[in-house]
Amino acid sequence: MGRFSRSFPGAPCRDAGRIVESTGVATVTADQVPSLTGWRNYVRNLWRWREFGWFLAMGNLKARNASTSLGLVWWMLNPLIMAAVYFLVFGLILGGRRGEPQFIAWLLSGVFAFNYTATAMTSGANSILSNSRLLVNIRFPRLILPISAVIETGVGFLMSIAVYYLIVWPADGVSPGITLLWLPVAAALHTVFNLGLAGWTARLAIPFRDINNLIPHLTRLWLYLSPIIWPLTFLQDRGGPVEDLAVLNPMYGILSFYRMALMGRDLDTAAFVLAILWTLVIGVGGILSFVRHEGNMVRHL
Repeated sequence: MGRFSRSFPGAPCRDAGRIVESTGVATVTADQVPSLTGWRNYVRNLWRWREFGWFLAMGNLKARNASTSLGLVWWMLNPLIMAAVYFLVFGLILGGRRGEPQFIAWLLSGVFAFNYTATAMTSGANSILSNSRLLVNIRFPRLILPISAVIETGVGFLMSIAVYYLIVWPADGVSPGITLLWLPVAAALHTVFNLGLAGWTARLAIPFRDINNLIPHLTRLWLYLSPIIWPLTFLQDRGGPVEDLAVLNPMYGILSFYRMALMGRDLDTAAFVLAILWTLVIGVGGILSFVRHEGNMVRHL
């Protein structure tokens, strides 16, 4: 414990059987959150634990594929292999690329972004259960665990985006343009959205342990219902309500925002508004829900 405290400023240490911070200030808990002062203290406490969150994320990132020859490269290869399979089945065999002239660029932007969301949900659900001993023995803001899970998956997402133009430029003629300046905005909205999802799954995974088995099936269904492996024009002949439901998909606005930034498409104002609304509902809502219930987590572990 002493080495831990030296490595992370503000990390907790034991004093007379109680968990307190090395600064002498008790860690903020969920029962202080409803007031404005409680929120400020909670955010300040999160900032003090930032090094621990980063260390945990990087440690998990390196350990995940430490026994493989390619190591971290698999974070980039996994979505690429997934996109190659979808391109073969839906683009070539089923002729899905007829509705989108730049199908490879369209597909990769969607697969990379959705893989970020899917892995954030899974990592969020595991972040609490896999660190149960840490939660029982150390008092700290529990939100740092979903945050570290999103950081871990976010690094993998950035690695995927780094090779995006190396593939789509020769394949579809898509090159970086002025719209690429929107990419940080899209990634910021997407990250808050994913943190909210990680907060929801982390909170639900404690009383309902079976959610870890359900998430892969839910994300697969969500993938097929999202305009990732098929363009939205695919639904134009199926009536207005079907297309309207596809637009209301929480991933639709985020995917449209990414495709505007990466592919130079025109800004879809409605999609941009939807991305903000879903970020507020799912992202911010998930964060608030997690924080308000984090004080009851230990008793279920």
